[in-house]
Amino acid sequence: MPVIKDIPPIKRKKLSDEVTQALEQIIIENKLQAGDMLPSQAELSQKLHVGTRSIREAVRSLESRGMVETRQGKGVFVKHSNLEYFLETLMGSFVFKFPTMKHLLVDLTLTRRMIESQSIFDVAQDPPKGFISRFASIVDQLDQKAEQHDIDAYNLLDVQLHKSIIDATENTIIISLYKYMWDLLVRCFEKTGYVRGSIETSCTDHHLMLEALIMHDGAQAKAVMERHLDLTLMKVKKIADEYAEGDTPL
Repeated sequence: MPVIKDIPPIKRKKLSDEVTQALEQIIIENKLQAGDMLPSQAELSQKLHVGTRSIREAVRSLESRGMVETRQGKGVFVKHSNLEYFLETLMGSFVFKFPTMKHLLVDLTLTRRMIESQSIFDVAQDPPKGFISRFASIVDQLDQKAEQHDIDAYNLLDVQLHKSIIDATENTIIISLYKYMWDLLVRCFEKTGYVRGSIETSCTDHHLMLEALIMHDGAQAKAVMERHLDLTLMKVKKIADEYAEGDTPL
């Protein structure tokens, strides 16, 4: 019989921790946004059947994590939702480490391929009202910037085009994820947008995506997006390898 290491007993949660979780749930389930005010401490105490001391401790805990802020004489206000605060912190860390993380571009592109290929598949089959016209408008603007050889403006519009697909999913989690990925996406597009032939193939793919969206052909839209991001993946792998060999920051 194997020797079992000492198993620590299950720790009971403190009341203040349970109250903290309850306040988080109030924020999430009521879809409170930054600037929205929480119920008063007296009201929370009554609804949760706990003392105001536990409420104050829970509020301090949420304040330390940047989720809420207390405004003297006014009340407690939401500063960030739990998900958004997590994503903002995570993406901020990635952007800070970007110059030294050689394969961050590769991981970002692989993540995009998984999310965006399925997203455009879903959106093509049931696009929200006005989406296709907005997508077509961005494609037209991209064509104009390509003709003007304005690569910087093209890259920013390109990010907007891909994010418009994400927004069209109306999936709160994915939309929040891309909101905080914006800086990383811009840096990625800046790295690949200047590669020879990138704009030409990009324009072609965007028009093919638009055609598939108009036809509500999810399979074709997904195939174009996968090929589009496979080409991007090839570029970023080459860039990452070159920087790794030269040991130069991205």
